[in-house]
Parts: sequence; C-alpha cells; structure tokens
Amino acid sequence: MQQKLLTTAILLTSLYLATPATAANPEHIKKLLETNQCQKCDLKNADLSGKNLTGADLSNAILTGANLEGTNLRGAKLKSADLQQSVLRSAILESADLEDARMRGAMMRDAKLRGANLKRARLRGVRLRGADLRETRLIATLLLEAILIEANLSGADMRGANLTTANLNKASLETANLESANLTNANLSESNLGDTTLRGAILTGANLVGANLLNASLLTAKLNNAKLNDTNLQGVSLNNADLSGANLQNADLTKAVLTMANLTRANLRGAKLINTYLFSANLDSANLSNANLTGANLENANLRNATLANSDLSSAILKNANLTQANLTGAIIQDTDLRGTGL
Repeated sequence: MQQKLLTTAILLTSLYLATPATAANPEHIKKLLETNQCQKCDLKNADLSGKNLTGADLSNAILTGANLEGTNLRGAKLKSADLQQSVLRSAILESADLEDARMRGAMMRDAKLRGANLKRARLRGVRLRGADLRETRLIATLLLEAILIEANLSGADMRGANLTTANLNKASLETANLESANLTNANLSESNLGDTTLRGAILTGANLVGANLLNASLLTAKLNNAKLNDTNLQGVSLNNADLSGANLQNADLTKAVLTMANLTRANLRGAKLINTYLFSANLDSANLSNANLTGANLENANLRNATLANSDLSSAILKNANLTQANLTGAIIQDTDLRGTGL
C-alpha cells in the first residue's frame, strides 16, 4: 500500500512539473505575432528566436528565460520588461526602449544595441561580449559583474552607472560619458578610453593596465590603488584626483594636468612626466625613480620622502616644493628651478 501511494505521489509530482506553469501563455504569443503588441504579457521561456518584432510593444512583459537569439527588436518598447536569464545573442535591439528593464544574467553576446535606452535597467551579470552599445543611454544602469569584453561603448551615456567588478577588457569607450560612474575593481585593461569623461568616477582598485586614456577627463576621480602601469595618460586632466597607492609604473603622463592631485605612495617608477603639470600635487613617499620629469611643473608640490633616484629633472620647476628627506641620488638636475626648496 505504501509503495502504491509513493508511486502515485511520484506520478502526480511528475505531472505537476510537466504542466506549463512556467511556459509562455500561447494566447499571448499569438497576440504578439499577429498584432506586434503584447504589453504585460506572459512570455516566459517563449521561443521567439529569429522572429521579426521590429517596433513591438512589450512594455512590462514577462520574458524571463525567453529565447530571443537573433530576434529583430529594433525600436521595440521593452520598458520595465522582465528579461532575466533570457537569451539575446546576436539580437537586434537598436534604438529599443529598455528603460527600467530587469535583465539579470541575460546572454547578449554580439547583440546590437546602438542607440538603445537602458536607463536604470538592471543588468547584473549580463554577458555582453562583443556587443554594439554605441551611443546607448546607460544612465544609472546597474552593470555589476557584467561581461563587456571587446564591447563597443563609444559615445555611450553612462553617467552614474554601477560597473563594480565589471569586465571591460579591450572594450571601446571613446568619448563615452562615465561621470560619477562606479568602476570599483573593474577590469579595463587594454580598453580604449580616449576623450572619455570620468569626472568624479570611482575607479578604486580598477585594472587599467595598458589602457588608452588619451585626453580623458578624470577631474576629482578616485583612482586609489588602481593599476595604471603602461597606461597612456597623455593630456589627461586629473586635477584633485586621488591616485594614492596607484601603480603608474612606465605610464605615459606627458602633458597631463594633476593640479592638487593626491599621489601619496604612488608608484611612478619609469613614468613619463614630460611637461606634466603637478602644481601643489601631493607626492609624499611616491616612487619616481627613473622617471622622466623634463619640463614638469612641480611648484609647491609635496615630495617629502619621495624617491627621485636617477630621475630626469631637466628644466623642471620645483619652486617652493617640499623635498624633505627626498632621495635625489643620481637625478639629473640641469636648468632646474629649485628656488625655495633649500637645495
């Protein structure tokens, strides 16, 4: 008897699990395909791969786990839609409205999102490798742990976006606006950030090894303990930025502006600081050994306990700089302005 009851229970459980409780509503699928409109529809786990849904209205629709691989959703309305764990590989979402959409864990490799609106969308852990995100609106968007390797984000508006621990290796972010964005511990190695706005951005512990930041704006940015070795920082604006403990070994800071920047304990060994403006910068205990400081302006800078061994200070301005206990062994001091330093 007990065996019979157990068998019955297993059968009922199997039937329950086999029911379309988690499947899309077939009437809703029919409505979508016939009218191209399905607001608040239940389309979870629906197979819509390869369909032409250009301009479709799917506002507030439930598309969790849906297969939208290769689907054409150009100009579609997906505001506040639930696309968590959905498959959007190679999908076309150009100019689509995804504002406030929930997209955690979505697979979007090689998706085309140029000009799409993703304002305040939640994209935690989304896989966007190789995706086209040019000129997208990602204002206050959650991209925590997102994979954006080799993605194209040129011209994107990412103000206030959260990219903590996101992987942006070899991504293109030229002219993107990342003002006040959070990039704590993000991987931006070998990425292109030329002419990018990073004013007030948080890049604490971020990996920018080998990245290109030519003429980028990083005013008041937090780069403490960031990895910036071998990085191109030519012409960068870093006024009042926090670079304490940052690794800038062999970085190129030619003509960069670092007025009142915090570089305490920073590693600038072998860095190029040719004609760099470091007025009133704090370089307490910084390592500048073998650095090229030709023509650099270090007026009123704090170089207390700094290591300048074998550095080139030719034609540099160190007027009124604090050189207390600084190590100048082997430094090239030729036509250097040392007035007010006590040397």
